[in-house]
Amino acid sequence: MATDSPAVREPATGPLTTRDSLPGRAVDLLAAEWIKLSAARSTWLIVGLGLLGSIGSALLFNNSTVHKWDGWEPDERAGFDPLAASFSGFALLQLALMAVGALAMSREYSSGLIRTTFTAAPARRAVLAAKAATVGALAAGVGLTASLATFTLSQAMFAEKHFGLSLTAPGAVRAILASSLHLAGVALIGLALAALLRHGAGSVTACFGFLFLAPVFLQSNNGWMLRVHQSLMDSAIRHLTVSHVERHGPSTPGAWAVLLITPLVLLAVAAVVVDRRDV
Repeated sequence: MATDSPAVREPATGPLTTRDSLPGRAVDLLAAEWIKLSAARSTWLIVGLGLLGSIGSALLFNNSTVHKWDGWEPDERAGFDPLAASFSGFALLQLALMAVGALAMSREYSSGLIRTTFTAAPARRAVLAAKAATVGALAAGVGLTASLATFTLSQAMFAEKHFGLSLTAPGAVRAILASSLHLAGVALIGLALAALLRHGAGSVTACFGFLFLAPVFLQSNNGWMLRVHQSLMDSAIRHLTVSHVERHGPSTPGAWAVLLITPLVLLAVAAVVVDRRDV
């Protein structure tokens, strides 16, 4: 009597699924980090207040300029830069986005959720990269929205006195894109410092000192301090959002490089530190 041949069995682990692949795991990490970022009410509250404050203050300043324009002397009018004035309120948005970046990391340390995160995803550098991608994308989108809004509304005000700029004016698109990139970098610096310090208030304070106080104390027109000042993000974004090139500012390629490299270097340092310590 013939016997049945033994059945061919699948390996116990089963075939490799899409979610087991590297792209699948990356998508899962990004989705998880976006859920954590977007589910926090503080994220949208801070972003909303930052947008309202930055756009509102820029419009108030520029509206005041329009009303005073007829009383200005010719040299005052010649020294006014309508392009740079469009972004005059962005310090408030910088503060908001650095806080969003810092809280995206520090809230997990303060709540203890970071242990669960690293248990579920042991590849800590991948977790940090996913956080950076979501925070950076959010900040870049917010920055682009704010830049377009303030530029369009401000130039519409200036058009009443016939000195408004169009989107095709030299430097306009560059300034809008640079502002968006700068704000994304600010948020990523906040994230990186929070990963290093593991403390929300401490990381925001350190970020404030790095972005706002350092340019003041390191300001110089010659020597090594000038080169240091030119390598700061404040000098870079100022150079890329003005109509007239500053005498002691960085070069245009150098300014773009500063906006790109500064947050990436801090994130790289944070990735090494996070990967080596216990939590």
